[in-house]
Amino acid sequence: MADWLVVRLPRGPEERVSWMPADGRGQPLGAPQFGSLRQAAGTLGARRMATIVPSSDVLMAEVELPVKSGVRVQQVVPYALEEQLAADIETLHFALGARDDSSGRTQVAVVTRALMEQWLSALSAVGLAPEVMCTEAALLPDNPGHVVVMLEGDTLCVRRAGQAAISLPGLQIGAALLASLGAQMATDDLILYVSPEDWNRRSGEVEALRSHCASLKVQLLNFGPLPLLAPRVAAGTSLNLLSGDYTPKRSLGDNWRRWRLAAVLAGALLLLHVGGLSLQRYQQRHTEQTLDAAIGRIARQALPGDAGTGNVRLRVEQRLAQAGGAGTGLMPALVALSHAMQGASGASIESLSFQNQGLDLKVRAPDAERLEHVDQALSSSGWHAELTSGNAEGSAYQGRIKASAPGAPAS
Repeated sequence: MADWLVVRLPRGPEERVSWMPADGRGQPLGAPQFGSLRQAAGTLGARRMATIVPSSDVLMAEVELPVKSGVRVQQVVPYALEEQLAADIETLHFALGARDDSSGRTQVAVVTRALMEQWLSALSAVGLAPEVMCTEAALLPDNPGHVVVMLEGDTLCVRRAGQAAISLPGLQIGAALLASLGAQMATDDLILYVSPEDWNRRSGEVEALRSHCASLKVQLLNFGPLPLLAPRVAAGTSLNLLSGDYTPKRSLGDNWRRWRLAAVLAGALLLLHVGGLSLQRYQQRHTEQTLDAAIGRIARQALPGDAGTGNVRLRVEQRLAQAGGAGTGLMPALVALSHAMQGASGASIESLSFQNQGLDLKVRAPDAERLEHVDQALSSSGWHAELTSGNAEGSAYQGRIKASAPGAPAS
């Protein structure tokens, strides 16, 4: 959530503007400051902006409005209040709040168009364009089970739990509260917010309230009312004067300032993702090239004369098929030789070559009979076998046997 800059406009020309930065929930990010509007504008940065205006300049009322679809409620409001207003309705601005489902009535704020334009012109002159403009009373906290009262100078803002806040003159605190709260005040628990200056000046009047209510708790606003009011600005539940003709016009620049951080983070995440994919792709290509080179070396060793490139697997399969095909290849020859050697215990093969569908063996055996057995066993399996030489070497015999595959010309 974006941070806020909450600016409070003064009640009169002799007072200064106050402002305070707040987080997305309206909690203070620093102490309130006082000065000119231009100084306040210098602290805006990328924050959203809200303005608090004096409650004494805005009339709050409640009206019962039609809820039928198709009815332009904004157009109906001025005529619903016309008899209660002394000024020409054409000179007034009407801002609507939320409809109370229990009473069926809608809260309406009424302020002169001249004053709205005066406020907005002063803000615009220093580059401020608020999204929210509320009265002090509208921002009072809603405390269940309590009546919240804020005393500032000669103005009282009052909110009963679950009801709309009102503003009234506070020249006589007790009389004003009794008039607004009625006989129920005797059973009300009051929380009074007051500045240290006003407390020193009017503590006697405040203490006198204790005999007219169930309980009274006093909270000093050591940093002014801004920390008390700002949370309801961020909550967005208070009646906003910027509606109708005064609805803020969004610009691309405003939206960009609000979403700039999110856009930068999203861009950085995208670059990181693309970079990670590129690195992964590079590593995969490097690994693939390394494997291709290794396969090529093995292929050249296993298949003399082979280039070691292209579809090596297919060529190996073809060679194996040729070696074992039709009973005349290497594999059938090895099978026949294995069977022949099984009956000649102690015999071993010293060398073997396979060319032109024929075997050329050097066999070592304990005696001549076992050499003869290998020769005869190959012949029995259909091979043309011939013991071409044999001689004694110490206690063993060594002989050479040549054998041709069945159907092949004899060697």
